[in-house]
Amino acid sequence: MTDLLLPRRGTLVAWTTQGFVPKLPYAGKQTAETFVPFGVGLVQLGDVVRVEARLTENDPAKLRSGMEVELAMVPFYVDDDGTEVVTFAFAPL
Repeated sequence: MTDLLLPRRGTLVAWTTQGFVPKLPYAGKQTAETFVPFGVGLVQLGDVVRVEARLTENDPAKLRSGMEVELAMVPFYVDDDGTEVVTFAFAPL
């Protein structure tokens, strides 16, 4: 194995909106009442790899195939000790 630095920017290939709380072992703290839908996309990173990831945008009208996106770190939840846990997502440019 070798390390490979992946591009921070990529191209959105396909997307959907997650409209319900994911099933366990989902680490988020949302309930059916507090859950906010989020975008999920398939992102092509150069000619290297396609990854499935969260998107910072959840409005399908603002997403399109072929749009450029960039890696971002976004809040995910606050753990029981009060520590903010972040995750990666891709933001439209």
